[in-house]
Amino acid sequence: MKSSLSCSVTIDLDDGDGEIIVSDKNQNLIISIGLAAITLRNFFSDLNALYTYKKTKFKLEHYGSADYYLFVRDSNVIRIEEVRKPGGRDIYKFNLMDFLFSFEQGFQKFFTKLKKDGVLPLDDGMDDFMYPVNKDVTDSFNSFSKNLKK
Repeated sequence: MKSSLSCSVTIDLDDGDGEIIVSDKNQNLIISIGLAAITLRNFFSDLNALYTYKKTKFKLEHYGSADYYLFVRDSNVIRIEEVRKPGGRDIYKFNLMDFLFSFEQGFQKFFTKLKKDGVLPLDDGMDDFMYPVNKDVTDSFNSFSKNLKK
C-alpha cells in the first residue's frame, strides 16, 4: 500500500536554517530547524534509534528559539508534539513506517538535488563542522537510510 504522506526539505546552505514538511490529507507538520550541521546529524541518529527500539522517545531542539519537538514511538505510531514557547502545543500522529519512509524519501530528493547542482560531494575545503550538509550529516543520513531498507 502506498503511503499518503509526503515530505519536502528546504535548508539554507548559508545559515543552516531549514524546514522539513511532512503532510497528508489531514495533517501538515512543519519542523523548523536551526544549526542544520548539528540538528540533522542528531535527528537522523535519533530516528534510527526510534526505528530500532533503542529509544522510545527523543526531543528535537530548535536552535535559536525555545520551541522543540518531542517524538514518541508507540508501537507502530509516531506521535510528534510541537511545543512553542511561551505557549502552545500541537500534536501529530502518523504511522511510524510511513513517516520514516516519507522522511527518508524527502531527504533523498534533497540530497539528489544537491548532487545534481554540484553542491555534493563537498570539496575538502567545504567540509567544515558547521556546514549544513557536512560529511557527518550525510553519513548519519546514509546510516539511517541503510537501516530503514534492511
